[in-house]
Amino acid sequence: MRINKLLVGLLVLGLTVGIVGLIGLAGQPSANAANKVNWTIQKFVELTIDASAFDFGTIAAGVDSVSKDNANTLHVFSNTAWTLSFSVKGGGSDHLGVSLSAKKGKGNAKIGVGYSLSNLRSMNPGNYTATVTYTVAAK
Repeated sequence: MRINKLLVGLLVLGLTVGIVGLIGLAGQPSANAANKVNWTIQKFVELTIDASAFDFGTIAAGVDSVSKDNANTLHVFSNTAWTLSFSVKGGGSDHLGVSLSAKKGKGNAKIGVGYSLSNLRSMNPGNYTATVTYTVAAK
């Protein structure tokens, strides 16, 4: 009987040591550190044009108006909403019309540009050059 008590005692002691060992392993100290990483993206907008010049060529005598759809293409690159505008300067600029496939948008866009000439019969003979300046602005 003594041997049984001794074996039971050893068994209980072994289980106790095993459980305490597991609790000891599970309870090992640990540490964590956290760092928030922040950044800010600013608005941007860029504008490019496919061709820097367009030529209507020589216009036949007596023609009063000429149009060319898709005469050029503008490319807007942006991460925000934008508006597109233009100004026309130069000889005969009051006879040149500009049409855009879009005047506002958001993000990247491909904008078709058309040109038209009107009231040509009222113009003096000669060569005319006008400059169209396109401006894109982030909203």
